[in-house]
Amino acid sequence: MPAQKSSWLPSPALIKNLGCLIKLCFGLTVLLLMGYFALVALNPKARQWALQGTKPGPGGAPPSGKGPTPFAFVNQVLAIPAQALGKTDDVVKANNARAGQVDALVAEEEAKAKGGKSGSNFAPVTDPFATPTAVGGASRPDKTTPAATDAGPKTVSSAALLALAEKNTAPDPNSQLPAPRSPLPSPRPQTPDPGPQTPDQIQLAGNITVARASPAGAPRASAAFFFWTVNLGVSGVTQSKPARMLLNNRLVYEGDVVNRSLGITFAQLDAANQLLVFRDQSGATVTRSY
Repeated sequence: MPAQKSSWLPSPALIKNLGCLIKLCFGLTVLLLMGYFALVALNPKARQWALQGTKPGPGGAPPSGKGPTPFAFVNQVLAIPAQALGKTDDVVKANNARAGQVDALVAEEEAKAKGGKSGSNFAPVTDPFATPTAVGGASRPDKTTPAATDAGPKTVSSAALLALAEKNTAPDPNSQLPAPRSPLPSPRPQTPDPGPQTPDQIQLAGNITVARASPAGAPRASAAFFFWTVNLGVSGVTQSKPARMLLNNRLVYEGDVVNRSLGITFAQLDAANQLLVFRDQSGATVTRSY
């Protein structure tokens, strides 16, 4: 019988053993890294050992570059956790310093407040209208008592102050009061300039008529309003509700404002007479046929 050829593919048992070995190596690596990180975090000497060659020398000399191992890449990897912890320590120290400054300011303010309450001496408030009495008490002296009459020039009575105030505020009977001013005449309202006289109706090409159609009691349409209606470009009109038209290539509905500066509104579409009715804020009306 011919000899059976051996296959180059690994057997399932070998693949299983290799997988277990890889998992074991990975687990040991993770444990070693965790142990190294814990050692660097808890032991300052281990942190100093990992940072060999990265710190500047005495007198600001550049770092030596000689780490704990002869391989630069390994030294960089070993220094990563130590450098991260060092930055964290610097941040914590800075925060502690700021907190210490705040605590010192608070303690200083509290000491000032306590010292002000206990050590400050306020002068007693004295009544400038009161007069000294022979026996200490709260009773007011009479006007006829010697204490009130023999007081020095520094003592001012409340009665004297009130009399002085009444004298200053009392009107002088000999003085003449100023004559009341006559009210100024109210300014007359300015009537707007109607501008140049314009015709009541203009016939345009295409049998289009522009006319003034202000109702009774409404003002006459201004020249700007009238000629704005003359120069309109109406492309199309739809009589169905809501009525609309193309005005200067813009779709406009009944009730829309078509000229904000002049206050002109597309008031109505008169389908029976084939008229476009425009009205401004004053009530003046101009019609345009279509």
